[in-house]
Amino acid sequence: MRLNKKIDKRVPVALLTCLGIVLMVACQKEEVVTASVNADLQQYFDRFAAEGKSRGIIVDFHTTMVAGILSNTLAPEISGQCQHDSNNPDRLIINQTYWLRSNAMEREFLVFHELGHCYLQRPHLDNKDSRGVCMSMMHSGASACRNEYDTQTRSAYLDELFNPN
Repeated sequence: MRLNKKIDKRVPVALLTCLGIVLMVACQKEEVVTASVNADLQQYFDRFAAEGKSRGIIVDFHTTMVAGILSNTLAPEISGQCQHDSNNPDRLIINQTYWLRSNAMEREFLVFHELGHCYLQRPHLDNKDSRGVCMSMMHSGASACRNEYDTQTRSAYLDELFNPN
């Protein structure tokens, strides 16, 4: 006895279509969210990461994103600010007018101070030594102490920034 089986051609086509859709969805690249950093600020972000690494702190701006913006939206007396936003990466905003009149050491100090807030989550610290010199680059700048960030003191300030204990 011979059975005549009729094969439904729609089943393999439907199966292949479903398989194709599953593979397409599974193989799509995950959308990478990044924080934009102004080109003038990027070298300071990179230097911050390198200084952290040299002190045993891994700074990963892909995991903990911080945007870097040069802008004239801040009040004239504010040179920089870290803005926290639970829905977006934190933003480090630098007053463009201040930036343009600052030297490289002042720029580094400002970006590192603001990254201290945005990346390291450090608050202001106005401790001073017996001469009135700020003991941390995280000082508030409210004249509570005297900032002496320069080539001779840079290393000590950065040691304290990355290891506040």
